[in-house]
This record gives sequence, structure tokens and C-alpha cells, in this order.
Amino acid sequence: MTASLDDIVAEAQSVLGNAKTISDLEQAKARFLGKAGSLTEQMKQLGKLAPEERPKAGALINDAKQKVEALIAAQKEAILAGELEAKLADESLDVTL
Repeated sequence: MTASLDDIVAEAQSVLGNAKTISDLEQAKARFLGKAGSLTEQMKQLGKLAPEERPKAGALINDAKQKVEALIAAQKEAILAGELEAKLADESLDVTL
């Protein structure tokens, strides 16, 4: 396997943490989970492993994938909450006027 799964998850955490828009988030998601994504490439390598190694490696990859998906979901929630907060601030009404 080319990169360690821990390295991929750490990189995903860094990249996803810097995503400020949903578009940025989608690009980051593709980088890790898309057709040519880091974790997808790891899954493709499973066929090259010995049959007795595949279940353990597959479980580790799935665990890393779940961590990345959780990071994506958390960042998406944070972005949407920030957008809502900005929208509410723009639309706030000064009742003292």
C-alpha cells in the first residue's frame, strides 16, 4: 500500500478543516473518496494482497473511510451553520429604528 491509512486520515483532517465552502468540501471529498481518491486506490490494492491478508486490510481501509466520512459530515455541518449564521446576521433587524 502506497500511503499509510493514518497518513491519509491525517491529511483528510487537514484538508477538510481548511474547506470553507461546500464546493471546497466536495473537491476534498473527491480527493479521498472519489474514483481516483486515496482511499479508493487503497481498496483497489486489496486484490494484490494474499487472500489471508485481505480481510484485515479491508477492515482497516473501511475504518479509515468511515473516519474521513465523519470528518466530511462534521465540516459540512460547520460550513452550513456558518452560512446560516452569516445569513441571519445580514437579515437582522434593528428594532430600535
